[in-house]
Amino acid sequence: MRFNSYEFVFLFLPVVWLGWRGALRLIGPPAGMAWLVGASLFFYAWWDWRFVPLLAFSLVINFALGRRLAAGPAARRTAWLVAGLCWNLGLLFYFKYWNFFLDTLRMLTPATVTLSDIVLPLGISFFTFQKIAFLVDVWRGQVKDVRFLDFALFVLFFPQLIAGPIVHHGEFIPQLREDTTFRLDPRKCALGLSLFAAGLFQKCVIADTLAPVADSAFGLAAHGTPLRLVEAWTGLLAYSLQLFNDFSGYSHMAIGLALLFGLRLPVNFAAPYTARSVIEFWRRWHITLSRFLRDYCYIPLGGNRHGPARQLLALFVTMALAGLWHGAGWTFVLWGVWHGAALCVNHLWHRWRADAPPATRFEALRDQALTLAVVVLGWVLFRSPDLATVRLMGESLFGLHGISVPTTWLNWIEPFGSAVRARGLFPSISAPPLALLVLLAAAVGAVAGPRLLRWLQISPADTTASVPVSRAEMAPADAPLHWKIAVATGLMLALSIAALAQSSPFLYFQF
Repeated sequence: MRFNSYEFVFLFLPVVWLGWRGALRLIGPPAGMAWLVGASLFFYAWWDWRFVPLLAFSLVINFALGRRLAAGPAARRTAWLVAGLCWNLGLLFYFKYWNFFLDTLRMLTPATVTLSDIVLPLGISFFTFQKIAFLVDVWRGQVKDVRFLDFALFVLFFPQLIAGPIVHHGEFIPQLREDTTFRLDPRKCALGLSLFAAGLFQKCVIADTLAPVADSAFGLAAHGTPLRLVEAWTGLLAYSLQLFNDFSGYSHMAIGLALLFGLRLPVNFAAPYTARSVIEFWRRWHITLSRFLRDYCYIPLGGNRHGPARQLLALFVTMALAGLWHGAGWTFVLWGVWHGAALCVNHLWHRWRADAPPATRFEALRDQALTLAVVVLGWVLFRSPDLATVRLMGESLFGLHGISVPTTWLNWIEPFGSAVRARGLFPSISAPPLALLVLLAAAVGAVAGPRLLRWLQISPADTTASVPVSRAEMAPADAPLHWKIAVATGLMLALSIAALAQSSPFLYFQF
């Protein structure tokens, strides 16, 4: 079941919320938590009920391993941790990477291999990382006592089950011990509904409007059709904004849904396209993944504790693994390598310019533009299905196959249309005017627009405090709700619901 569906908005969500409030009022918090666990399993089963036993069995295995790690003798705790890592990573490897391994083996050796017919369980990359972080923290002694119902809700809570944010147990489970979590809070409900509406608007109105433009450009390149420079850049920029609004929209909806149930989830996006360095970009884009990679990969590899050479190696390896986490393909690995190399250059630049004076406004704009160029060009690797598409898109972006504009733009660029035609206009993609307007508005909003969390008056107290988001980008704590937010929420919901029929699945469902 998708957040952007009539079944979820008009049936599942109202029934689950009313059942949650009823269970809390009639019985108490344990019954409400059990209701949410059951609803989350139903939510997952709506997609494919065959994977529910696997999800439940893995949940039990990880809880049992956590108990062993917490109470077992010190000499055996590492062995139990290794067993837990093998179990979780083994499941992830089989479902997500087995065919990638076989296909790579087929390319490198003369061996004859047959790819398996494996269906990727929805959200396996996200909830696997959550369980791994839990086991590692138990092994480190940071977790002492966790009840099964708490752990089950932590893993299965439906707003973040499929595509994050990747929640840390320390910012979720303690909320289940607080009485305020289970009290009906009108302010939390209002903020949650506003954030859900904003995320739904990002997905249905912005991302899904841009999707055909991006799909057309990359689809043609995937079939070997060269694109002109304007067409290629239009498709790439459309995808860059589609991906941001698609995934950011999901994360905002997840945080909003959690607030409806009195729970706080971490912020996952903080205007990443306004970053002035690749380092800053990764502090703003998919923040919870960056945090996981820092705490459970980069730091264990040495971090910045063993000199610059070791730090750069740790950065490079961590980002290569981040690329592989996103998808089982060499294009994803190369995307991770691209960002790993960019981060290494960025750190070396900062080290060289350590004593430089504060940046001027021009230098800040220059750094923002350069960072955006690195990120956007990297999306070519992320979106392309194979390396041949990467090559053709790269050639098209640099004008090696000519320069033109789509025919639908001609009435916009008159009286220059005749001059453009005279130079040879053979467009391959057609972007409707509505999509172009949305593309322009989305670009302005992503690069220079207001911070969504602050505009919606979401304060640090409304999310978990451990996420490294500047308080300047969020509203003051307990900011009074403005009537304009209610009007905007109603408009966004109305427009989004009108677009639900044509809405597509979230992009990060495939990861």
